[in-house]
Amino acid sequence: MNQGLIPARDNNIKIWFATSTHEKRCSMSTMNNEHYDERASVIDHSEDSNPNILSEKMPENATNVDEIDSIIAQQMMKLSVEDREKVYSDVHGVKEGKKENEEMIQDGLDSMQREIEKLQHKEAYDMACTKDQKYVESRSFQLAFLRADSFDARKAAIRFVRHFQVKLDLFGEEKLVMDIVQDDLDRDTMGALYSGTGQILDTTDSAGRCIIAAVFGAPWTTRAYLQRAFYNTMMTIRDPYKQIHGYIIVVYSLAHSSQQGDASKHYTITKISEGLPDRIEALHLCHDSPKGQVLLTASKAAANPSMKIRARTHCGTNQQIMLSLAGYGIKPGTIPVGEGCKITNLDAYQQRLHQMRSIERLKEPKRQKINVPSRSDILFGKGTPFQNHHGNVQLRNMVSERYKAYAKAATKGQKMQITKEIVQTVQQNSGLFLRPDGGSWVCVEEEAARQKVSALFRSLRIRMGDT
Repeated sequence: MNQGLIPARDNNIKIWFATSTHEKRCSMSTMNNEHYDERASVIDHSEDSNPNILSEKMPENATNVDEIDSIIAQQMMKLSVEDREKVYSDVHGVKEGKKENEEMIQDGLDSMQREIEKLQHKEAYDMACTKDQKYVESRSFQLAFLRADSFDARKAAIRFVRHFQVKLDLFGEEKLVMDIVQDDLDRDTMGALYSGTGQILDTTDSAGRCIIAAVFGAPWTTRAYLQRAFYNTMMTIRDPYKQIHGYIIVVYSLAHSSQQGDASKHYTITKISEGLPDRIEALHLCHDSPKGQVLLTASKAAANPSMKIRARTHCGTNQQIMLSLAGYGIKPGTIPVGEGCKITNLDAYQQRLHQMRSIERLKEPKRQKINVPSRSDILFGKGTPFQNHHGNVQLRNMVSERYKAYAKAATKGQKMQITKEIVQTVQQNSGLFLRPDGGSWVCVEEEAARQKVSALFRSLRIRMGDT
């Protein structure tokens, strides 16, 4: 069977739709199973409520392609015809209305809370409740997790508790009850985020669902990949439409990538999904070599139950992969990956990230300490790297524009007012005045920011020869 190159009902799980006789046998074996959960587990760990999912070791068989595919196929054969068609529709982007009502939502949230109370190992969750119970019990926040598990209260409760453990592991206690923004990400994660190798696309599939595309290959740490996945997911689910209708993920692991990584990294990165409000309707795994296939098999092995049965593998050249994805409602050219794994929309994507960071700073509480300055920030320090920073250049331009007014100011108070206005302009454009502090940056006091602006006016006056 030509894996990944022919859009078919399933080009990854060979024995599901291999022949009409086999399909018929699958249907007969499950025709009486009317109440089977269509998002059920391939290897069902739904009763395993261990929150420490990021420390889980990869099983020895996680890279055995035939074994993992066989396990998934066996579980697929247990599904009823109706449930298999539901999976088929999800994967192929067949539009389907998602019905919710207020009674359903409230009953689900109440049941989820009761299930949370039953769980024994929830130290990070309890810590979060102690810090800010209002944040934890936010209705819209909890509803995202309930929707991720199709209103299965117990699974949603386990996912919700795991979320706080994952967040604690990745960002520490200080950020446990704060929405994660770019200012919270470390330098390596910001590099991974702005590389464009893991992005929320601004286009959708044929069913109008959001697409997240990821390329393995850059030498980012596992922690950077995990933080990026956390940030991207929590950004995605801010939109209730995406919570309800879900989204699809397309993962590339190609030989062009000089460092595809190891299987255990793929396993751990996929595992984080169990602690995020992911409603993944389809997972497309794309490769062009035996090594890529093995690495992506580890991703399938780690995938949560719902994701496993919605995973599809595509093998071939980049062009062949694009054609294969078209059979699943993803138009050629949608995924911004060119030959040699080049990201084709990098400039536009980075601009969107800059805009999002500005919005975050205007909406979220100000971080006093950040790891990576933004383009709008003003950096304190000497030397060319500081002076050539985009924000510093913009500040000098503002000082030049206001120089005549500053020079004509008759009193010290008037000059001070001009410097204050410039500081306010920087802040209104989401800029921060930062000084280096070890390996990170901290915000300076308002007066220190104003003094820096005054110093720029004095330097300009000297250059212009004014007395």
